[in-house]
Amino acid sequence: MEKNIIELAKHHQLDIDDTSLEYVNMGLDFQVVFGLDKSGTEWVLRIPRRTDVFEKVQIEKRILDIVNELDSDFQAPRWEVFTEELIAYKTLEGIPAVTTDIETNEQKWVFDIADVPKNYTQSLGQALATLHGASKERAKAAELPVQSAKDLRQSMKERMDKVNERYKVNKSLWERWQKWMEDEDMWPKETGFVHGDLFPGHTLVDEQFTITGIIDWTEAKVADVSNDFTAFYMLFGESQLDELIDAYSKAGGYTWPKMKQHIIELLSTQGITIAEFALTSGLEEYDQLAEQMLSHEEE
Repeated sequence: MEKNIIELAKHHQLDIDDTSLEYVNMGLDFQVVFGLDKSGTEWVLRIPRRTDVFEKVQIEKRILDIVNELDSDFQAPRWEVFTEELIAYKTLEGIPAVTTDIETNEQKWVFDIADVPKNYTQSLGQALATLHGASKERAKAAELPVQSAKDLRQSMKERMDKVNERYKVNKSLWERWQKWMEDEDMWPKETGFVHGDLFPGHTLVDEQFTITGIIDWTEAKVADVSNDFTAFYMLFGESQLDELIDAYSKAGGYTWPKMKQHIIELLSTQGITIAEFALTSGLEEYDQLAEQMLSHEEE
Protein backbone atom coordinates (compact mmCIF):
# COMPACT_ATOMS: atom_id res chain seq x y z
CA MET A 1 0.00 0.00 0.00
CA GLU A 2 2.79 2.46 0.92
CA LYS A 3 4.57 1.73 -2.34
CA ASN A 4 1.37 2.42 -4.28
CA ILE A 5 0.91 5.79 -2.56
CA ILE A 6 4.53 6.80 -3.17
CA GLU A 7 4.24 5.81 -6.84
CA LEU A 8 0.92 7.62 -7.16
CA ALA A 9 2.46 10.77 -5.69
CA LYS A 10 5.47 10.51 -8.01
CA HIS A 11 3.15 10.17 -10.98
CA HIS A 12 1.79 13.58 -9.98
CA GLN A 13 5.27 15.14 -9.52
CA LEU A 14 5.31 14.80 -5.72
CA ASP A 15 8.44 13.24 -4.25
CA ILE A 16 7.14 11.91 -0.91
CA ASP A 17 9.45 10.28 1.65
CA ASP A 18 8.10 6.76 2.20
CA THR A 19 9.24 6.77 5.87
CA SER A 20 7.06 9.82 6.64
CA LEU A 21 3.65 8.44 5.75
CA GLU A 22 0.97 8.78 8.42
CA TYR A 23 -2.49 7.32 7.84
CA VAL A 24 -4.98 9.68 9.46
CA ASN A 25 -8.33 8.70 7.98
CA MET A 26 -9.79 5.46 6.65
CA GLY A 27 -13.16 6.89 5.60
CA LEU A 28 -15.61 5.52 3.08
CA ASP A 29 -14.88 8.06 0.34
CA PHE A 30 -11.17 8.77 0.76
CA GLN A 31 -8.03 7.27 2.14
CA VAL A 32 -6.22 10.23 3.74
CA VAL A 33 -2.47 10.19 4.34
CA PHE A 34 0.04 12.78 5.58
CA GLY A 35 3.51 12.71 4.10
CA LEU A 36 6.66 14.87 3.84
CA ASP A 37 8.27 15.66 0.52
CA LYS A 38 12.07 15.66 0.18
CA SER A 39 12.21 19.37 1.10
CA GLY A 40 10.38 18.70 4.40
CA THR A 41 7.02 20.17 3.33
CA GLU A 42 4.03 18.25 4.69
CA TRP A 43 1.28 17.24 2.27
CA VAL A 44 -2.22 15.89 2.68
CA LEU A 45 -2.88 13.11 0.18
CA ARG A 46 -6.52 12.19 -0.43
CA ILE A 47 -7.00 9.07 -2.52
CA PRO A 48 -10.59 8.64 -3.81
CA ARG A 49 -11.91 5.14 -3.19
CA ARG A 50 -14.37 5.21 -6.09
CA THR A 51 -14.77 7.12 -9.34
CA ASP A 52 -18.06 8.70 -8.18
CA VAL A 53 -16.22 10.37 -5.29
CA PHE A 54 -14.34 12.58 -7.75
CA GLU A 55 -17.65 13.82 -9.10
CA LYS A 56 -18.83 14.65 -5.57
CA VAL A 57 -15.80 16.82 -4.78
CA GLN A 58 -16.16 19.04 -7.85
CA ILE A 59 -18.32 21.42 -5.78
CA GLU A 60 -15.77 21.46 -2.95
CA LYS A 61 -13.06 22.40 -5.47
CA ARG A 62 -15.15 25.30 -6.78
CA ILE A 63 -15.78 26.49 -3.20
CA LEU A 64 -12.06 26.44 -2.40
CA ASP A 65 -11.25 28.32 -5.59
CA ILE A 66 -13.54 31.14 -4.43
CA VAL A 67 -12.16 31.16 -0.88
CA ASN A 68 -8.55 31.16 -2.07
CA GLU A 69 -9.23 34.23 -4.18
CA LEU A 70 -10.04 36.26 -1.06
CA ASP A 71 -7.58 38.73 0.44
CA SER A 72 -7.74 37.06 3.83
CA ASP A 73 -5.63 36.50 6.94
CA PHE A 74 -6.55 32.80 7.06
CA GLN A 75 -5.56 29.88 4.86
CA ALA A 76 -7.84 27.35 3.21
CA PRO A 77 -6.74 24.14 1.49
CA ARG A 78 -5.32 24.85 -1.96
CA TRP A 79 -5.55 21.71 -4.06
CA GLU A 80 -2.37 21.58 -6.14
CA VAL A 81 -3.18 18.11 -7.42
CA PHE A 82 -6.77 17.41 -8.40
CA THR A 83 -7.31 14.24 -10.43
CA GLU A 84 -9.50 11.14 -10.26
CA GLU A 85 -6.58 9.29 -8.67
CA LEU A 86 -5.30 11.85 -6.17
CA ILE A 87 -6.11 15.14 -4.46
CA ALA A 88 -3.11 16.71 -2.73
CA TYR A 89 -2.39 19.97 -0.93
CA LYS A 90 0.16 21.36 1.50
CA THR A 91 -0.96 21.17 5.13
CA LEU A 92 -2.14 24.45 6.59
CA GLU A 93 -0.39 26.33 9.38
CA GLY A 94 -1.71 25.88 12.92
CA ILE A 95 -3.61 23.19 14.81
CA PRO A 96 -7.36 22.69 15.34
CA ALA A 97 -8.83 24.67 18.24
CA VAL A 98 -10.40 21.41 19.41
CA THR A 99 -10.00 17.76 18.48
CA THR A 100 -12.20 14.80 19.38
CA ASP A 101 -10.89 11.35 20.32
CA ILE A 102 -12.61 8.91 17.95
CA GLU A 103 -12.73 6.12 20.55
CA THR A 104 -13.70 8.02 23.71
CA ASN A 105 -15.45 11.04 22.10
CA GLU A 106 -13.46 13.19 24.54
CA GLN A 107 -12.71 16.72 23.33
CA LYS A 108 -9.28 18.28 23.72
CA TRP A 109 -9.20 22.09 23.52
CA VAL A 110 -6.10 24.21 23.00
CA PHE A 111 -7.55 26.92 25.24
CA ASP A 112 -9.83 27.23 28.26
CA ILE A 113 -13.38 27.43 26.89
CA ALA A 114 -14.47 29.30 30.02
CA ASP A 115 -11.98 32.03 29.10
CA VAL A 116 -11.90 32.28 25.31
CA PRO A 117 -8.73 34.11 24.18
CA LYS A 118 -9.34 37.58 22.77
CA ASN A 119 -7.10 36.75 19.79
CA TYR A 120 -9.37 33.86 18.86
CA THR A 121 -12.54 35.94 18.93
CA GLN A 122 -10.98 38.93 17.16
CA SER A 123 -9.42 36.86 14.38
CA LEU A 124 -12.64 34.89 13.90
CA GLY A 125 -14.58 38.14 13.52
CA GLN A 126 -12.07 39.32 10.91
CA ALA A 127 -12.16 35.99 9.07
CA LEU A 128 -15.96 35.93 8.95
CA ALA A 129 -16.18 39.51 7.71
CA THR A 130 -13.79 38.67 4.87
CA LEU A 131 -15.51 35.39 4.02
CA HIS A 132 -19.05 36.74 4.04
CA GLY A 133 -18.00 39.43 1.60
CA ALA A 134 -16.96 36.92 -1.08
CA SER A 135 -18.54 37.43 -4.49
CA LYS A 136 -22.12 36.16 -4.76
CA GLU A 137 -21.75 36.26 -8.53
CA ARG A 138 -18.78 33.86 -8.31
CA ALA A 139 -20.81 31.58 -6.05
CA LYS A 140 -23.68 31.60 -8.52
CA ALA A 141 -21.34 30.93 -11.44
CA ALA A 142 -19.87 28.02 -9.46
CA GLU A 143 -23.42 26.60 -9.15
CA LEU A 144 -23.47 26.85 -5.36
CA PRO A 145 -26.74 27.43 -3.47
CA VAL A 146 -27.45 31.18 -3.40
CA GLN A 147 -30.18 32.56 -1.14
CA SER A 148 -31.34 36.16 -1.14
CA ALA A 149 -32.47 37.88 2.06
CA LYS A 150 -36.10 37.74 0.97
CA ASP A 151 -35.82 33.93 0.64
CA LEU A 152 -34.69 33.34 4.23
CA ARG A 153 -37.98 33.50 6.13
CA GLN A 154 -39.96 31.60 3.51
CA SER A 155 -37.32 28.88 3.40
CA MET A 156 -37.33 28.58 7.20
CA LYS A 157 -41.13 28.46 7.27
CA GLU A 158 -41.15 25.60 4.76
CA ARG A 159 -38.55 23.71 6.81
CA MET A 160 -40.57 24.20 10.01
CA ASP A 161 -43.82 23.07 8.40
CA LYS A 162 -42.24 19.97 6.88
CA VAL A 163 -40.69 18.88 10.18
CA ASN A 164 -43.89 19.67 12.07
CA GLU A 165 -45.77 17.23 9.79
CA ARG A 166 -43.43 14.39 10.74
CA TYR A 167 -42.54 15.16 14.36
CA LYS A 168 -44.37 16.48 17.42
CA VAL A 169 -42.90 19.93 18.01
CA ASN A 170 -43.31 21.23 21.55
CA LYS A 171 -46.00 23.93 21.74
CA SER A 172 -43.80 26.54 23.42
CA LEU A 173 -40.98 25.91 20.93
CA TRP A 174 -43.38 26.22 18.01
CA GLU A 175 -44.77 29.49 19.41
CA ARG A 176 -41.23 30.80 19.90
CA TRP A 177 -40.45 30.08 16.25
CA GLN A 178 -43.62 31.81 15.05
CA LYS A 179 -42.86 34.92 17.09
CA TRP A 180 -39.38 35.00 15.55
CA MET A 181 -40.77 34.51 12.05
CA GLU A 182 -43.22 37.39 12.47
CA ASP A 183 -40.62 39.90 13.67
CA GLU A 184 -39.27 41.35 10.43
CA ASP A 185 -36.60 43.35 12.29
CA MET A 186 -35.01 40.12 13.49
CA TRP A 187 -34.10 39.07 9.96
CA PRO A 188 -31.08 40.24 7.94
CA LYS A 189 -31.57 42.37 4.84
CA GLU A 190 -28.49 40.84 3.21
CA THR A 191 -26.98 37.38 2.81
CA GLY A 192 -23.33 36.39 2.51
CA PHE A 193 -20.94 33.60 1.56
CA VAL A 194 -20.93 31.34 4.62
CA HIS A 195 -18.77 28.39 5.67
CA GLY A 196 -21.91 26.60 6.85
CA ASP A 197 -20.26 24.23 9.34
CA LEU A 198 -18.06 26.55 11.36
CA PHE A 199 -17.40 24.95 14.72
CA PRO A 200 -13.99 25.43 16.40
CA GLY A 201 -12.66 22.06 15.22
CA HIS A 202 -12.67 23.49 11.71
CA THR A 203 -10.54 26.49 12.73
CA LEU A 204 -6.74 26.22 12.99
CA VAL A 205 -4.85 28.46 15.43
CA ASP A 206 -1.26 29.46 16.18
CA GLU A 207 0.43 29.63 19.59
CA GLN A 208 -1.28 32.97 20.30
CA PHE A 209 -4.70 31.41 19.48
CA THR A 210 -5.06 33.56 16.36
CA ILE A 211 -6.91 31.77 13.55
CA THR A 212 -4.50 30.78 10.78
CA GLY A 213 -6.70 28.48 8.71
CA ILE A 214 -10.21 27.15 8.17
CA ILE A 215 -10.96 23.65 6.86
CA ASP A 216 -13.93 21.45 5.80
CA TRP A 217 -15.68 23.66 3.27
CA THR A 218 -18.27 21.25 1.87
CA GLU A 219 -21.28 23.17 3.25
CA ALA A 220 -20.30 26.62 1.94
CA LYS A 221 -22.99 28.64 0.17
CA VAL A 222 -24.62 32.07 0.04
CA ALA A 223 -27.09 32.17 2.94
CA ASP A 224 -27.88 33.76 6.29
CA VAL A 225 -24.54 34.90 7.75
CA SER A 226 -25.86 34.02 11.23
CA ASN A 227 -25.20 30.35 10.43
CA ASP A 228 -21.50 30.93 11.10
CA PHE A 229 -22.17 32.34 14.60
CA THR A 230 -24.46 29.70 16.12
CA ALA A 231 -21.83 27.13 17.13
CA PHE A 232 -19.73 29.87 18.75
CA TYR A 233 -22.73 31.04 20.76
CA MET A 234 -23.72 27.49 21.74
CA LEU A 235 -20.21 26.73 23.04
CA PHE A 236 -19.11 30.03 24.56
CA GLY A 237 -22.27 31.91 25.55
CA GLU A 238 -23.89 35.29 25.07
CA SER A 239 -21.15 37.63 26.32
CA GLN A 240 -18.62 36.01 23.98
CA LEU A 241 -21.13 36.29 21.15
CA ASP A 242 -21.33 40.03 21.85
CA GLU A 243 -17.54 40.26 21.49
CA LEU A 244 -17.56 38.29 18.25
CA ILE A 245 -20.29 40.43 16.69
CA ASP A 246 -18.38 43.56 17.73
CA ALA A 247 -15.14 42.26 16.17
CA TYR A 248 -17.05 41.23 13.04
CA SER A 249 -18.69 44.65 12.73
CA LYS A 250 -15.39 46.51 13.19
CA ALA A 251 -13.85 44.33 10.45
CA GLY A 252 -16.59 45.41 8.04
CA GLY A 253 -19.04 42.53 8.46
CA TYR A 254 -22.76 43.10 7.86
CA THR A 255 -24.72 43.55 11.10
CA TRP A 256 -28.22 44.72 12.07
CA PRO A 257 -29.76 45.80 15.43
CA LYS A 258 -31.32 42.43 16.29
CA MET A 259 -28.52 40.26 14.94
CA LYS A 260 -27.70 38.69 18.31
CA GLN A 261 -31.34 37.78 19.00
CA HIS A 262 -31.64 36.32 15.52
CA ILE A 263 -28.56 34.12 16.05
CA ILE A 264 -29.99 32.88 19.35
CA GLU A 265 -33.32 32.05 17.69
CA LEU A 266 -31.57 30.36 14.77
CA LEU A 267 -29.78 28.03 17.20
CA SER A 268 -33.18 26.97 18.56
CA THR A 269 -33.89 25.35 15.16
CA GLN A 270 -31.07 22.82 15.54
CA GLY A 271 -33.69 20.11 15.91
CA ILE A 272 -34.94 20.90 12.39
CA THR A 273 -31.48 20.31 10.93
CA ILE A 274 -31.18 17.00 12.79
CA ALA A 275 -34.66 15.98 11.65
CA GLU A 276 -33.85 16.79 8.03
CA PHE A 277 -30.72 14.65 8.22
CA ALA A 278 -32.72 11.82 9.83
CA LEU A 279 -35.30 11.95 7.04
CA THR A 280 -32.73 11.91 4.23
CA SER A 281 -30.36 9.36 5.81
CA GLY A 282 -32.93 7.04 7.38
CA LEU A 283 -30.70 6.67 10.45
CA GLU A 284 -32.80 5.73 13.48
CA GLU A 285 -30.48 7.33 16.06
CA TYR A 286 -30.88 10.73 14.39
CA ASP A 287 -34.61 10.23 14.15
CA GLN A 288 -34.75 9.63 17.91
CA LEU A 289 -32.47 12.60 18.60
CA ALA A 290 -34.67 14.87 16.46
CA GLU A 291 -37.77 13.67 18.27
CA GLN A 292 -36.14 14.39 21.63
CA MET A 293 -34.93 17.87 20.62
CA LEU A 294 -38.20 18.95 19.02
CA SER A 295 -40.40 17.76 21.87
CA HIS A 296 -38.22 19.34 24.56
CA GLU A 297 -40.04 21.78 26.84
CA GLU A 298 -38.83 25.37 26.42
CA GLU A 299 -37.38 26.93 29.60
